[in-house]
Amino acid sequence: MKRLLSMLAILAAVNVHAQTPTNLIGNTGNIGIGTTAPISRLQVFDNNRNYYVNRPIAGQTGDSQGANYLLLHEIYDSTTGTLITDRHVMGKITGIRGSAGAYNRKLTIEVNTSSAYNANLGSLISYNEMAGLVTVVFNGKNYLAVEIYNGATLNNFSFTGYATSETLQLVKLNEISGRKLFTQTNVIGIPGSLSIGIPVGGASLVVGGGPTWTTNNWTKSIKLFNGAAMEFAGSTRSFGMGTSGGAFYFSHANVDGSGAANYYMIADGTSGNMTIGGTYPDPKYKLAVEGTFGARRIKVVQTGWPDYVFHSNYQLPSLQEVEAFVTTRHHLPGIPSEKEVTEEGLDLGDFDKQLLKKVEELTLYIIQLNKNVDTLNKKVAEQQEVITQLSKK
Repeated sequence: MKRLLSMLAILAAVNVHAQTPTNLIGNTGNIGIGTTAPISRLQVFDNNRNYYVNRPIAGQTGDSQGANYLLLHEIYDSTTGTLITDRHVMGKITGIRGSAGAYNRKLTIEVNTSSAYNANLGSLISYNEMAGLVTVVFNGKNYLAVEIYNGATLNNFSFTGYATSETLQLVKLNEISGRKLFTQTNVIGIPGSLSIGIPVGGASLVVGGGPTWTTNNWTKSIKLFNGAAMEFAGSTRSFGMGTSGGAFYFSHANVDGSGAANYYMIADGTSGNMTIGGTYPDPKYKLAVEGTFGARRIKVVQTGWPDYVFHSNYQLPSLQEVEAFVTTRHHLPGIPSEKEVTEEGLDLGDFDKQLLKKVEELTLYIIQLNKNVDTLNKKVAEQQEVITQLSKK
């Protein structure tokens, strides 16, 4: 029965070919509907578009010889301003490797790219391993391409989907120039809930690293553009990225990052300033802590250390000058007043420097006083000797 149905299908196809010259079953076994030159097992031309099934892409990637690039189509070049007709690749691209004697590697990519008039648009989703959209120059022309990271050879590439004025050619790193990351502005939407991983007790999202290489500007990261919002929230705690200035926060309440939240920590995405325990980063400080923090050691890098106090040309203030200053202002020269500390805080590095200066000045005062005491002691001893001699007479 199955063989009979197959024969009927073949006869029907031959009949269609006989009646419609634009359909063809070629000698290679390729079937064309709406075209007499099919380049895949099945090619359908309709609605002014080509649809390919399992269209082969010649070549293979290099074996750990650097990144490889799958050219999708030419793109609009803003430097020339020449408008272009529609070029697009919309579908799935796969590549494989593996056997009893070869490392198992699989790559599946869904692409939706287009260049027309004066714009280049595109999005990409990869499976099994990471890939990304880039623009490159090949043989003097600009292309949108899929960057395939360095690894064991991939081969038997194929494409299934719609394409117009496509290139679909594999090239290697040393064959291209001007490689740039392509900004993927097209939205990839998931209408409804998304669960990734189903552990006991519910769904979870686990980010376990990222791309397995760090060259070519690809890094292990999650990237959110300004204005985007993301939050990981539990019953009483949350971590997220707010929509106001791209703020990052750890919070006990207000998981959307708005209002007078009880923040554990919040960082301003514009200035990079961070506050721990406050409501929003203070623009005056890179790090502000609302409360007490403890540390095993604190190292302050400071310049202008006051060793100059011990130089011979240093003018040590007289004790009379110091007395006049503290009597009038009620604090030591060079040391901030209580009012200044209350209003402006205290620079620990500068304060340590000023304290050391005072200690060094006090040391000089003590040395001078000790010299004065020694001189007085000598004079007292001399006078005591005179008195002793006079008493013997």
